[in-house]
Amino acid sequence: MLGEKFYEEVQKKPLFFLIYSILAIVFFSGITFTFVIPGLQGFKWYFFLSALLIYFGVVNIFVGLFKQRRPLVFILSLIFSVLGMGWGLWLEWGEFSLVEHMNPVVLIGYPCIIAFIILLMFHFSSKFKTKISNYR
Repeated sequence: MLGEKFYEEVQKKPLFFLIYSILAIVFFSGITFTFVIPGLQGFKWYFFLSALLIYFGVVNIFVGLFKQRRPLVFILSLIFSVLGMGWGLWLEWGEFSLVEHMNPVVLIGYPCIIAFIILLMFHFSSKFKTKISNYR
């Protein structure tokens, strides 16, 4: 969904952009874990929207790296969001505000929802990129 020059840069330095996207998923899923789940204590819209914005950037990197590899994008997103959530839980272990987030549905659902959001954004971004490429 970004310009063709962006995708050319991604293809020139694939390892750099892959590491950047992995770190972005890990850190933002760990940092925003307790702030982006609607209905739970600590939910803030600006954290939710900033996480979506970061995932949008990650998705566009994935579009440049993995053309039409939806299962790989889903698995990478799931693995690294689980790692990020585990990192966030490890850092905040013992805090009272974490009690509400220790529900098994939240622990299993949060990484899955992140992976599905990234996959959905990837699907639409890759379709949009191919439509733009076909017009040129």
